[in-house]
Amino acid sequence: MNYIQVQSEKDQDVPYLLSVHRLPEIKRFIGIDEANYFRYVTTTENVFYFKAYWNEKLVGTVHCELKDGVLYLSILVIPGFQRRGIGTEILRDMQKKAFPLSFDRIVASIEKQNDASLGLFRKMGFVRVEEDGELVDVSWPA
Repeated sequence: MNYIQVQSEKDQDVPYLLSVHRLPEIKRFIGIDEANYFRYVTTTENVFYFKAYWNEKLVGTVHCELKDGVLYLSILVIPGFQRRGIGTEILRDMQKKAFPLSFDRIVASIEKQNDASLGLFRKMGFVRVEEDGELVDVSWPA
């Protein structure tokens, strides 16, 4: 897997990624402010947004925020590439610290009804640490 950090809201893939975020199956679990999201992830300190490529195809994204040694993470696998091990590979790369980020722990907040994501994170050794309304927080290492 190859990762490229989005450094500008004018990145050539931003229009396509916005269209992916509009898809009902994505929008259901990951909501963004389309007018400001890419400005936020490209100009905010300790916030990083990576495009994930597999065989030279854009297959997903990774949104990361660092705070006090904790990496808060959100993964998006583009429909059409789901259920092919992409999410597993991204998490494995995170756990191996293949990204240019320094952290002690990874935390993700997942919608309770997102069984696929909850199963993926559980399979990769994440444990539930908190539930708040409709969200489940998982952590690695616990």
